[in-house]
Formats: sequence, structure tokens, C-alpha cells
Amino acid sequence: MTDAPDPPPPQDPPPQAAAPLAAAPGATPARVVPLASGRAIEIAEDGAEERIQIRAASGQLLVSIRLTDEGPVLSLSGASLEIAAAKTLSLSCETLRIQAAQDAAVEVGGSLHERVRGSVVREAGRSARTTAREVKVEASPGGVEIRANDDVDIVGERVRLNSEDPPMPLSWEEFRARQALAGGTASPPALAGGQGAAPGETDDRAPSAD
Repeated sequence: MTDAPDPPPPQDPPPQAAAPLAAAPGATPARVVPLASGRAIEIAEDGAEERIQIRAASGQLLVSIRLTDEGPVLSLSGASLEIAAAKTLSLSCETLRIQAAQDAAVEVGGSLHERVRGSVVREAGRSARTTAREVKVEASPGGVEIRANDDVDIVGERVRLNSEDPPMPLSWEEFRARQALAGGTASPPALAGGQGAAPGETDDRAPSAD
């Protein structure tokens, strides 16, 4: 007498399409189109709004398109999303929010121009660095304030404060002539009448006794 063969191992049932969401009161039940991959397409009508949704085999919502009176509403959900435009990609909205849980990178091959009509606030939890061939900071008509809890280092070939552009004038006559060409008429009070040392020189003359 021979032993009976072992029964075949049970097999997993084929994936079933996710059950459609219950229709809201007064809404038309969703029509489900199952796909071979296990995903499903749902089409539903809710009053003046139509919905087309694609769900994964587990029931997760992947793509949702809602057609409303204000326009279409598109929602995407996935591990990775890519948008590519050969020429121009434009975003226009009333409020734009971008949130990244980790890092973010913006790379521009040409120039970057930013225009903000309100205020700009940038906060960095650690360090901030600006690197460029030339850096200009201008405030008009307000002022510029630099505040630090530690040292402030300014390193340059020449550090000039309210000084003339190089080359520096060699005499007060040259200084006054340059100011006249620039439209300035004021001269230092100590230099009235031609008295005082020339720029770059010290006045070692002792005051005369009355």
C-alpha cells in the first residue's frame, strides 16, 4: 500500500482591486476598473464634481483628479515625483509653500533674480555663507545694522570708511577739486583758510603762542 501524495501548498489569492470608498449621500456610486497589476481606477460623480482616482493594490491613493466648478484639482502621492519641461515651467498661485524634511538644493545655470515686495526673513539653525566674485549691500533710504555676540572680522586689501575712491588725493587742493567735480561744496572746518596737513601727512607744527 503506497502513501497518499501530500496535498499541494496553499497559494496566495490573486490581488484584488481596492474597494471603492463609500459614496456620499446623494452621490453616484464609484465605478471601479481593475487593472492587471492590482491597481484600480475609480470614477465617481458627486453633484457638480467628478473624481478620477487611481489606487494601489493596498488601497493607497496614488493619483486623484477632481473636476470642480473652480477648476481641476490634481493630487499626487508617491515615493518619487518628477516633472520635466523642455523649455518653460511656470508656477502661479496666491500662496506657495515648499517644505522639505531634509535637504533642498536649487541649481541655476544662468542668473537668478529675486523680487520681493514685502519683507524677507532668512533663518539658519547653524551657519550661513555667501560666496561671490563681488558682493554689494545697499540700503535705501534706511540703514544697515550688523550685530554679533562675538568678534567681527573685516579683512581686505584696504578697509575704507567714508573715504575717496583710489587713488587717494595727495593734497587738500586736489581733494577740494575732486569734491567740486562731484558736486560737493563742503570742506573740513579744520582746513578753512588752507590750514592743516595734506591727506596722508601729519601736522607736526606746534601751535603758535599768542
